Amino acid sequence: MSTPVISPVVAYCNCMDDIKQRLLKVNKILSGHSPMKHEGLDGEVVCLLIRKSLEQIAFASLIAHKDEYAKVHADFAKTWNAKRLLERIEAIHPDYYPKPVAFPTVETGRVKHLLDVKDGYLTRDDFVFLYGTCSEVLHTWNPYRPGPRVVVTQRPLVEWVQRIQRLLDLHYIRLAGQEGIWVVQMHHPVDGKVHAFPAS
Repeated sequence: MSTPVISPVVAYCNCMDDIKQRLLKVNKILSGHSPMKHEGLDGEVVCLLIRKSLEQIAFASLIAHKDEYAKVHADFAKTWNAKRLLERIEAIHPDYYPKPVAFPTVETGRVKHLLDVKDGYLTRDDFVFLYGTCSEVLHTWNPYRPGPRVVVTQRPLVEWVQRIQRLLDLHYIRLAGQEGIWVVQMHHPVDGKVHAFPAS
């Protein structure tokens, strides 16, 4: 039985929806509503969910640029390391990373202008740091490793989640070799679902 073919835009939205669901669970745990009732396990689960959310950002970028990516890397279906994947995409299309924007305001008729978000979101450098930090938490600590068993997150995990959400809430991606962009809204006011719109 063959796998159904879905459009890149739908596949991208599916990645974004997966991120939404994971971050909802993260926020629930961080607000004290955890079925495990164990700080150490809570931290591990939160880091796992955040890491998988970051992986979905990377895979969404692959989806948006798959045709250009496949021209250079035939192993696109086997790539799994998010940091390496983004490095490869960046080499093909330096302007690939999602751009967070403020909610649009109608100026004239149906023309909407998006305002760039200047700070408070997950930058490309933040992505690399957070991905590596969360990955470190997922490994069992070697009992012979010297020093305290502490993972430095630089910011509280709550803030990291907020930065991911600020990056994605309303963002656009510029496609390689094309004039257009995709504008992606994580929570559409009509149905609450992820929507993507072609724009220029």
